[in-house]
Amino acid sequence: MISSLPRWTMGLLDQAENASDPPPIDPNDKSRLFQTVSRSPSSSRNYVKTFLPIVGLVVIAGIIFFYWTIPGIGDTFRPQPELDLGVRYHLLEKRGRVATDITFYKCDGFTWALADVEKRPDIPDPVLQLGTYVVKAVPFEANSWDFTSRPLEAGEKPAPCSNL
Repeated sequence: MISSLPRWTMGLLDQAENASDPPPIDPNDKSRLFQTVSRSPSSSRNYVKTFLPIVGLVVIAGIIFFYWTIPGIGDTFRPQPELDLGVRYHLLEKRGRVATDITFYKCDGFTWALADVEKRPDIPDPVLQLGTYVVKAVPFEANSWDFTSRPLEAGEKPAPCSNL
């Protein structure tokens, strides 16, 4: 009955009467790709020859990128937390001002900071009307600094790393 129907009406799992079995697999006929690779002793050396220069170029590019991103004298940088907290503590304890925003500059032998502080318009003292301080932090031990600071007058714009 199946043979009387056209071939396109057969189901996916139906088998035709004249379907032949697949040819037997010859155990001697294996995948030639892996035999070729395993027989060629220079194939692993060719991979090393190809990838070693690429790895070398990536390492050299990483070193150059790292060198260019190191802050130089007069550049801004993100300080270690101890220095940031030290400047904030100095402004709070010595000057009685709360720092809101601090920009740190790398200098030769010290760190220079430009700190914005909260203004106090409710107190008539003219020093408390100033909103910016300059802080110089000179390291003298590991994670210890000697701080000096002064308020900036209105319109005064000192250059980073200038003396106080």
